[in-house]
Amino acid sequence: MKNKTMIGHILAFVCIMIWGSTFVSSKILLDSFTPIELLFIRFFIGFLTLCILSPKILKLENRKDEIWYILSGLTGVFLYLNYS
Repeated sequence: MKNKTMIGHILAFVCIMIWGSTFVSSKILLDSFTPIELLFIRFFIGFLTLCILSPKILKLENRKDEIWYILSGLTGVFLYLNYS
């Protein structure tokens, strides 16, 4: 049990480091790319990563979940473009 807890903590730390570094790297990359280009590149990298880590297609339980995912994605894009 301790081993699984340690692995969980390590993975959480890695996630926090990656998430925290994206803000700094985005600010640096905005000198070379427009916000739309940077957004597309980040989505493409994320999509490829998800395809590699989980190659099977996710089937949603109902339409309501799909609508929430779309709204969450659009809200994230809106906030990213307005505050970058």
